[in-house]
Amino acid sequence: MSFLPAISFIALLLVLPVLLSLRRSTVAGVQFFCLACALSALAIASMMAAEITRAFLPAMLGYATLISASLFILLGFRGFLALSAPASLFPALALAAGAVGLVVSLNGYGGLGARVLIAAGTNSALLLVAGLAMLDRWPKAHPLSHAVIVASTAIGCAAVVYALGPWHQKAAGASASHAAIAFEFGLAAMRVAFLPLLFLAVILTVQSRVIANLRITIARDGLTGALSRGALIEAGERIFVDCLTRRRPLAFLLLDLDYFKQINDHYGHACGDIALTHFAETVSAFLDGRGAFGRIGGEEFGLILPDHTEEQATALAEAICRTVRETPVGRVHQRIRLTVSIGIAAAAPGDTITDVMIRADLALYDSKADGRDRCTIARQRQIDASARALAAAAAQLRQSDIPERESVAPRRMTRRHRS
Repeated sequence: MSFLPAISFIALLLVLPVLLSLRRSTVAGVQFFCLACALSALAIASMMAAEITRAFLPAMLGYATLISASLFILLGFRGFLALSAPASLFPALALAAGAVGLVVSLNGYGGLGARVLIAAGTNSALLLVAGLAMLDRWPKAHPLSHAVIVASTAIGCAAVVYALGPWHQKAAGASASHAAIAFEFGLAAMRVAFLPLLFLAVILTVQSRVIANLRITIARDGLTGALSRGALIEAGERIFVDCLTRRRPLAFLLLDLDYFKQINDHYGHACGDIALTHFAETVSAFLDGRGAFGRIGGEEFGLILPDHTEEQATALAEAICRTVRETPVGRVHQRIRLTVSIGIAAAAPGDTITDVMIRADLALYDSKADGRDRCTIARQRQIDASARALAAAAAQLRQSDIPERESVAPRRMTRRHRS
């Protein structure tokens, strides 16, 4: 009796708990993979029993179980890859793979069909791992990787049915040629590595997708769906460095909903949340992927626009003001008209992302002081300690609950509440 199937059996038993721990993930197909892994282990156990006892029934049970495992592997990939192919195609593929493996196994160990199948199965293992690796790293390769994964799985399952079969026997007088040694190595690889390697690749790919989904969740504001503050700043720093390095223009827009405190006070905070969500959806739909749009805090949002000059950013800001003005909130008991004030700042040589955001903040103050529902271009001033202090004071005023009132102090030193 060969000990190689036992290694594969133990490896599958080690992999199975890890797969089971991923059942509650939102990734489709994981439950099929769990069932397939358990059936694969059962199939190998049956075939080992058949090899020990030389009994026919355990061998047939092992083959049938392995074909069932192949079916669930293919169904798992159908859900995992979101394939639109009909479900009936995958039982046909599994039966075909099992039939090919069984026929080759019954025809003998040293035949041409066996050698071709083992060679194809060994290559399919490599292609399968490569297809899973490029699945999420190269989105444009998705159609190709889907085809590679499904075809490699079917070929590999056929080779495994043969490699694990108890009936193949060595050809009489087989010479120890290089071809024979290569064939022996391929057979051993099929016996030991294919199924555990397949499920290990699935585990790594599922975990990668779960982590990617978590990163997307963390990067998004829970209420509005826009980028979170941290994700926006991280994207801004990356875009900022790229634009300055390549000497491309960049602009930053600071958007603040007008009279948002009054909306909360008059309609309630639930309607205020609806208004924020509506505003973010309206702006995101208008932008259609242009720039990085995120929520900085409260009713304040930021928009990073690479490859936009000051004039282009101003035209875009005016269009945003017009779009928001013409798209009232209609999902509450009455329509709420929204307006937005915007501060615009273009990056200059020697700036940091913080400098640009501070200038946009000061320009936003001017938009609020000049009557709201408008956009203002920031002055190209040096950002010194007093400017930073003024920007910090402006941020505090935006978060304060001081009722709106007129002030007799100079406009630059005291401002109305920017809601």
